[in-house]
Amino acid sequence: MNILFYPFAGLYWLATYIRNKFFDWGLLHSKSYRKPIICVGNLSVGGTGKSPFVIYLIGLLKDSHLIGIMSRGYGRKTKGYQFANYETTYEEIGDEPMQFFERFKNKIIVGVDEKRVHGIDNLIKDFNPDLFILDDAFQHRYVKAGLYILLTDYNHPYYEDHILPLGRLREGQYGTKRAQIVVVTKCPHDLTQDEKNSIEKKLKLQPYQSLFFSTIIYEKRVISLNRTLAVDDILSYSILLVTGIAKYQDILDYAEEKFSTVTHLKFKDHHNFSKSDVDEIGKTYLNLKGNAIILTTEKDFTRLKHFQLLKDILFYLPINVKLDKPEEFKKLINKYVDKNSNLNL
Repeated sequence: MNILFYPFAGLYWLATYIRNKFFDWGLLHSKSYRKPIICVGNLSVGGTGKSPFVIYLIGLLKDSHLIGIMSRGYGRKTKGYQFANYETTYEEIGDEPMQFFERFKNKIIVGVDEKRVHGIDNLIKDFNPDLFILDDAFQHRYVKAGLYILLTDYNHPYYEDHILPLGRLREGQYGTKRAQIVVVTKCPHDLTQDEKNSIEKKLKLQPYQSLFFSTIIYEKRVISLNRTLAVDDILSYSILLVTGIAKYQDILDYAEEKFSTVTHLKFKDHHNFSKSDVDEIGKTYLNLKGNAIILTTEKDFTRLKHFQLLKDILFYLPINVKLDKPEEFKKLINKYVDKNSNLNL
């Protein structure tokens, strides 16, 4: 079957290569802003940990700057420019932007627009953020970011992947040259320096590119709409794990390692849960023995918390990112932001 995909992969590579060259040559226009703009993205289709990394960036900058988050709002039921407020639902802006807003509330401005130039222009007009973080916009070149951060999954690095439809890459590996920072995400906690050196050689970085390795850290609590439980207090519980994300193996491995009994219901990425889905979840939950809760991801929680049936039994497990060189990374980010923060629009 792979042989059949080669011609299509070649055509896709050529189309994306020509498109990128048109931007490089100025035949397609990228709009620049006299504000710091940080783009977080990847080469592959989903699952590299963009949302936790955006949250990490927000955590670094939120106390000193008003941050505008701009996303296309994948999976939402609206079109055009929207911004988050306390009445907004995930259906209006998408689950990931909703996750950012609910994590930080009035600390950030969250906007969505499939035309990000239009969205940024409107966020500036309405709120005038100090800087912007573009979520999943590495291939969206109509906005010229000042700092590009490229993520690649330790378990599925881009140098072992192929372009669509042969693999999962949205563009060829030539695209990596746009990044000033490359982060290998979801690394094991015991990653050795020799392994890092080996990965660095395979990445074939440019002299101007900085490399970091990150791991996922699970918090020691689970959170519902009304209460918080310590993970250590529920180790003997039966857990119904519900996921609607691209790569669920990490949280499944964590749950099976931590809890005595884990039942897993998996749905597709960005799944819009229906009443019949929730009925299935509820029926599965009732079959669990002893003390039990339903556990999900923070992103899935934004799509499930509104169902009354799950109100008192649905919890999410917050995750955070840990970098191998946090101070060096922080200096790079602050240097870029500080250098570009005194410019007028």
